[in-house]
Amino acid sequence: MLANLSPLEVTALAVALVGLIPVITQYRDETKLFAAGYVMLVIGIVATNVEALFLGSVLNFVEHAVGIGLAGVTFFAAAYIRRKNVIKGGEGS
Repeated sequence: MLANLSPLEVTALAVALVGLIPVITQYRDETKLFAAGYVMLVIGIVATNVEALFLGSVLNFVEHAVGIGLAGVTFFAAAYIRRKNVIKGGEGS
């Protein structure tokens, strides 16, 4: 069963989980959408690894819908809001 796991995907999972450390420790209210987007990417890579073990179709959907789709929309929204705040001279400029 574990032989179905891809070494590349397991490595990506390890890197993503280690990357959660600075995302969590440096969390600020103004970066909440960036943090949410990163968490969605982590959900996607977890789903990628677990789908090799069971619920392949369901977790493949989670990987693509949440891990890629919603993460992309969330990062877009975060960048848009950040840019708007910088232009108007708001926080973090």
